[in-house]
Amino acid sequence: MQALLRCVECPDRPPLAADGDQLRCPVGHEFLVVGGVPRMLRRALRDRIGGSVRAGDATIEMKRRTAASFGYEWRHFAELRPEWEQNFLAYMAPRGHAFFPGKLVLDAGAGTGRHAYYAARDDADVVAVDIGPAVDVARLNTVDLPNVLAVQADLYDLPFAEGTFDFVYSIGVLHHLPDPPAAFRELLRVLRPGGEVAVYLYGRPGPGIRRALLSIVGAARQVTTRLPHRVLHWLAYPIAGAGWLFFVLPARALSLVPALRHVAASFPLAAYAAYPFAVCVNDQFDRFSAPIERRYTDTEVRDWLVSEGLSEVEVRPNWGWVGSGRKVAVLASDAPVADI
Repeated sequence: MQALLRCVECPDRPPLAADGDQLRCPVGHEFLVVGGVPRMLRRALRDRIGGSVRAGDATIEMKRRTAASFGYEWRHFAELRPEWEQNFLAYMAPRGHAFFPGKLVLDAGAGTGRHAYYAARDDADVVAVDIGPAVDVARLNTVDLPNVLAVQADLYDLPFAEGTFDFVYSIGVLHHLPDPPAAFRELLRVLRPGGEVAVYLYGRPGPGIRRALLSIVGAARQVTTRLPHRVLHWLAYPIAGAGWLFFVLPARALSLVPALRHVAASFPLAAYAAYPFAVCVNDQFDRFSAPIERRYTDTEVRDWLVSEGLSEVEVRPNWGWVGSGRKVAVLASDAPVADI
C-alpha cells in the first residue's frame, strides 16, 4: 500500500519511489520512513510536530499543540480492549463486518489504531493516518496486520491521489481541528466517486444538566488545556472518579431494571457504564486537554454534509452524531449520479 503515497510538496502530487529508508518524488523531495511509518508532512510542519518548541505560525502552532496532546494521550492509553469491537461497529453502523472485505479504507485521525485494527480484521486494506506521535501507537497496535499502513500526515494535506479510497471515516477528530470543513473537503478529495464517508462529531446538548456540566467543563478548559500533560493526567483520575460515583454507577444500577433503562441512558456519562473505569479516565484527559473542542447539533451536521454535495446523507445519534453520505459521481456529461 506504500505505492499509494504521493508527494505533498508538489502541486500535482506525483508518486514516490523507495530509496532505502526514504521515499523520493521525481523532483527530489524526500520523506523518511521511520519505524515502518512513512513521515509524509511538509517540511514547514514536520520539524514542529511532536516537539515542544512553539511555532511562529498560528496554524502550525495549533497543529503542534493538538498533535502533542493526542500523542501523549494515546501513548498512555494505548491498550486495545475487547470492548472496542462493539464500539467500532456502533460508529460504523449500519455497516457491519460484511461491508469491509476488499475495500480500500482511510482512517483519518487513527489515534491508537483501534478502528483500523477492526476494519483490517474484516479484510479491508486500511491506511491509518495521524499527524503526530500517536501514529507510532497505531503502527504498534496493527503491526501484525499486513493490510494496515500507518502514515504520519496532515488531514489538511493528505499524501494521496484524488479518488483513492472506497471508504473514509474520521471518528472523534474533526471537532478538534482549527478548520473542520477544510479538513473534511480534503477527505472528500481522496474519496472515490460513489464512495462513502462517515464522521463522528461531538453533540451539543439541549437545555438541562448535560449543558450545565459542559458549561463548567468549557470554563475549566481555559486552564486545563494549558497544563502540562502529566499534571492533567493525574487530575483526570479524580475527575473521572467523581463522574463514576455520581453518574456511571447509578446508571449501571438503573440499567439492570428494564423499566428504568431509559432513565439510566439519560444520565451524563452513562455511556461509560459499558466500559472499565480506565476508559473514563482516558476520556476525561481527552476532554480537558485537546486545545480545540467544537460541538454540533444534528441539523448542523446534516446541513454540513449536504452543503459538500454528498448524497444519501444520514445523521445518527451515538453520544454525539455520526454523519455519513456518499460522494456523488459525475459523468462526462456533468450529470451527477449517486453511485457507480
